[in-house]
Amino acid sequence: MTLDAEFEALFRAYQQPITAYLSRLLGDAERCAELAQETFLRAYRALARGVQVEHPKAWLYRIATNAANDHFRLVQWLPLPDDERDPSLHAPNPTATVADRLAVRDALAQLAPRYRVPLVLHLCEGLSTAEIAAVLGIRRGAVKMRLLRAREQFRRAYAGREETEDER
Repeated sequence: MTLDAEFEALFRAYQQPITAYLSRLLGDAERCAELAQETFLRAYRALARGVQVEHPKAWLYRIATNAANDHFRLVQWLPLPDDERDPSLHAPNPTATVADRLAVRDALAQLAPRYRVPLVLHLCEGLSTAEIAAVLGIRRGAVKMRLLRAREQFRRAYAGREETEDER
């Protein structure tokens, strides 16, 4: 199989899931599209260098995760208020469903990337703990611990939001 054919097959199979994963991590459609493009550019370059891929799904999620981590590191240094980074957080919510989605996204955004990434990979993308371990390059036991801590932190963040609404 040629390089272009191999890449095209990967792109067709994983472009939508990778983009959805990045969207769940970032909550910013424009940034997610850029990082999805960056993910596949990195993948193409690796294939062109002759990298052999045994597990393409885990490999692409790892590249996407690395691109997202690079973004998170950059965002920490940007001197922008939160609502300038994502104005949709403060947009009027026409339905409770939208409000719920925003609340989940806000609670998820409060998690450190080391906990947010495995939680999204597991709950939203359906990866097993073994697959997540391969994506992140860590032991399976570490994945389980991060998932446990991520769930606890998410519950606290989401509950804190509900308490704030009750006080209004």
